Amino acid sequence: MDLYSIALFTHIVGAVLVFVLLTIEGLGLRFGFPYAPLNRILGPISAAAILIPGLYMMAVQWGWAGWVVVGITTYVLIAAIGAYTGINVMRGRMNRQTAMVTWLVRIGMALGVLFDMTVKPNLPIAAGVVLVGAVIVGASSLVRRREIAA
Repeated sequence: MDLYSIALFTHIVGAVLVFVLLTIEGLGLRFGFPYAPLNRILGPISAAAILIPGLYMMAVQWGWAGWVVVGITTYVLIAAIGAYTGINVMRGRMNRQTAMVTWLVRIGMALGVLFDMTVKPNLPIAAGVVLVGAVIVGASSLVRRREIAA
């Protein structure tokens, strides 16, 4: 066992935690329970668990590869959009339907990053995968709205 293996494990735990937090948020939006307090506690923990070991692994093995740049950028966007959504939902400035759209887009982005971290494509492909993931999963909210309206 070496430091890289421990960093990789911690990085993966952080990624799993992101998906756990997204799941809790989705359930909170669906069933109307407050999810923000838990996200405020576990969000920074997941950020540290992803970014600190990720930066270490980047420094010792991968460098600024395209998929690394896309992963960091996307993670920051997911966190920022999530914070914006959570604050606006708590303050009553965003309805649940809009929050669900941002939630689905963030899930698509996270799935795209998961693909990128596994396959390790170049920059254009890595960015395209995240974009396609966000669009496909985000568009599912439009299909769901049409089903409800019908």
